[in-house]
Amino acid sequence: MTWAGSLSRFAGSKGGNVAITFALASLPLLAFTGAAIDYGMATRMQAKLQASADATALALCQTPLSTTNVVLQAQASTLSLDYMGKTSGVIVDALGITSNPRKITLTTHINSKTFFPRFTGVSSPLVSASSQCATPLPKTFEIAMVLDNTGSMSESSGSQTKLQAVQQAASNFVDYVQTNGAFSSSSRISIVPFAAAVAIDPVVSGTATASWVDTKGLSAYHWTNVDQSSARALGFTSRLSIFNALKLVNSSWGWAGCFEAQPYPESVQDGAPSSASTQAGFNSLYVPLFAPDEPGSGSTGYAAWNPSNNNSNAATNYSFNSYINDSNGFNSCSNSATSFATVEKQACKYYNASGAQSTAYNQYTGLPNGPNFQCVSKPLQRLTTSGTTLKALINSLTAAGSTNIHDGILWGWRTLSPLSVFADGAAYSPANSTSSTATTKVIILMTDGTNSWPDNPYTNYNQTLYFSHGYLTNADGSDPTPTMPTSYQTISSISTTAQQRNALDELTLETCTNAKTAGVSIYTIGFSVPSDPIDSQGVTLLKNCATSSSQAFIANDSNSLIAAFGQIAASIGALRISQ
Repeated sequence: MTWAGSLSRFAGSKGGNVAITFALASLPLLAFTGAAIDYGMATRMQAKLQASADATALALCQTPLSTTNVVLQAQASTLSLDYMGKTSGVIVDALGITSNPRKITLTTHINSKTFFPRFTGVSSPLVSASSQCATPLPKTFEIAMVLDNTGSMSESSGSQTKLQAVQQAASNFVDYVQTNGAFSSSSRISIVPFAAAVAIDPVVSGTATASWVDTKGLSAYHWTNVDQSSARALGFTSRLSIFNALKLVNSSWGWAGCFEAQPYPESVQDGAPSSASTQAGFNSLYVPLFAPDEPGSGSTGYAAWNPSNNNSNAATNYSFNSYINDSNGFNSCSNSATSFATVEKQACKYYNASGAQSTAYNQYTGLPNGPNFQCVSKPLQRLTTSGTTLKALINSLTAAGSTNIHDGILWGWRTLSPLSVFADGAAYSPANSTSSTATTKVIILMTDGTNSWPDNPYTNYNQTLYFSHGYLTNADGSDPTPTMPTSYQTISSISTTAQQRNALDELTLETCTNAKTAGVSIYTIGFSVPSDPIDSQGVTLLKNCATSSSQAFIANDSNSLIAAFGQIAASIGALRISQ
């Protein structure tokens, strides 16, 4: 059969007609399908480009107000290429930039890839995105950074110690506040390092003579571990005068500036002491923390004691903070009294004290023995605009001591308060106030641990080591229940380790709640590395302390800790996409 004949038969075939008809009819369908695919690709590309434009705009608004337009334009191109890909071909138009308040408008373009240009007639559609960020008018902030510097902060968090990571993150935060346009030049920061207690520089701040300090021994809680009548007979008018006597025998034994917990509810509030000349008013005064010399003839380890054979292995009580001799040949000062409590509280041993130990660290507690036992943190820095001052303190932090989150958060709040002993803070404003004259108050709490009541693991009259709540049993027989929250004001309610932690957690949470009610926004960061994690109770405490769940962070290594501080800084600055 010839080729012409075959063609004639195909043309006359009904099946061939159907095939041709179907092929011709399919062309519009293929064009429609191709267009849908290419349109979908363009839509996804536009969404990605828009996300890139938003992220780039926000980053541009976080630059210092002094950044020039030329530099901003270059950064816009670099950031857009980083988000979209170096070979994406993204085009950045000239930025629109206005001031007072600062707004940056960014428009970008990119050609979307097509797969069916022959059917759609479009070879490379141009996709555009536009975004505008607005830096609010600078606001005034007062920010307290409450930083854990307990002994565990010396442990590794990856490429550096936990303390080194905190120092880097906190320094970055200070730089951000001082260079970002969202913060007015009047914004101030305080730094509150904490371990078992918080220190205030007694010289620089004039604390040792301040009216809010119990300089005359008037509080009922002042003489819990020193016999008041014999102390006054020897000329000791308060704990501060005992510190002065001890400083003569060891230059490091002057008062380091820590305080003991106030009675509840002052222990969860920011107010100054009462001015009333009543016992209740005296009890609201701030009592300097004084760790008494525990029975024993001075030691850099632990001292064993019993009434008949002092310092023998048969002793029934063990002291971890014996730093002078129990007797010094003065009057009736003796180491052979009939009870541990009598030897502990006798005032005469502080008069011309003998046998003073050096500042060598105790091989068991890791802390230097002495009257400042557990007062090992650097003194806090009150609100200041000086980045140099703030970073000098941050870089000087050292790791030592146990964890008392309650003291940290309370003193952080006090540095911001207009009502407390410093009265440094501006007047409180309602949370989320939009007033241009309002001062926004923020606490950032960072800890790597949980509240702990320092324990003496051996047989001991006091039952615990000394810290800001004193002993579980003081030398005069009193206990810390007056400083405890309502549910823990009997000795039986804080007799176990778990109860003691629960009581400190409750004090912490009540303090957080009261600060938030006053208008303070709280962020928390739990530094929980795999080798030293924070347990579920600790994580819950930090979450509940924060103003919202979005303001509670958990960092598992140095990088995530630094990132958490960065996220907090950016969120406080409140940059936003306005279009």
